[in-house]
Amino acid sequence: MSQENVELWRKWIKAFNARDIEALIALCDPNIEFHSAFAAVGGATYRGHDALRTWHSDLREAFGEGIRVAPDAYFDLGEHTLTFSTYYARGLHSGAEVVMPATGVTRSRDGLVTYVKVYLDRAGALRDVGVSEDELEPIEP
Repeated sequence: MSQENVELWRKWIKAFNARDIEALIALCDPNIEFHSAFAAVGGATYRGHDALRTWHSDLREAFGEGIRVAPDAYFDLGEHTLTFSTYYARGLHSGAEVVMPATGVTRSRDGLVTYVKVYLDRAGALRDVGVSEDELEPIEP
């Protein structure tokens, strides 16, 4: 089941990079809890499909269509999927380039993403899922 969760998260990232919010929502449980780390959009918590649409709109307002995530490695932790990634964006109004490492922690149930939390501090993500980086076995992106 957990390998399926990694595949589900791969699809989620593909939909994110395509800026296809409806495809992304189709991969999510109606009660999804999403914790965004983007300070430009308030680092807020979004709950449910309509809130994900708001998050997507907030991102578009801050970064336009030019934001993308490049996964560096996935990790199957059973209940959680961990992803080391790099976000690339350009501020829509400021023009400032953003290259930001991030770590995503996700949970899934019945083939749908139920929980996402994005960390800008890898150590915090590892601490929250109770593993050290030395214990991780990467799955290539």
